[in-house]
Amino acid sequence: MSIRLPKEISDEEILAHYLFDRSFARKVIEEKKLINKDVFLPNKGGVSLQRTSYCDENMCKSLATRILPDRKFVGFFCFRKLDFLKVKSEYVKSRPEFSAEIKSTPLNENFEYILENVEEVCLDDLGNPAHANLIYLNPAIVGDESPNTAIRSFSRKLSKVCKILIDINPYPDAYLGKKILDVFG
Repeated sequence: MSIRLPKEISDEEILAHYLFDRSFARKVIEEKKLINKDVFLPNKGGVSLQRTSYCDENMCKSLATRILPDRKFVGFFCFRKLDFLKVKSEYVKSRPEFSAEIKSTPLNENFEYILENVEEVCLDDLGNPAHANLIYLNPAIVGDESPNTAIRSFSRKLSKVCKILIDINPYPDAYLGKKILDVFG
């Protein structure tokens, strides 16, 4: 029997964003060298995330190295959805029009979005059924700043509640860093 993934992401779910060496100043893989303003910039409509309740570290690393084989995978940036909601709530106080959401966006075997009207997605479906996106509906631009400036401001704030998990294995075969559940308890 296959495990069905709920469309709704619970507030307690832990989400992981892939980290590559280019996310660090001069590609020095240390927490203090992370370029936090750029971590959560959208690409192709959203910021790609993994629902870690349905995708362990080894599977997440495997997906990252298959999807982006030309980049050097170095780990994950993880947070609970509840932490995202708290940061968003605080951010809206200074930018009332700001709007963002985290949404389940499973991918098929060709790594294309599965249509929203699909009744169910199961853990053993081909592709990436545990994929999610952070989507900026309205970055709430202030004055003459660019959308990326507004999003970078939010990215800095969200990054402060995230945990960095560095993978010490330079090869794509297995993840050898701290376990997500060990970090989040």
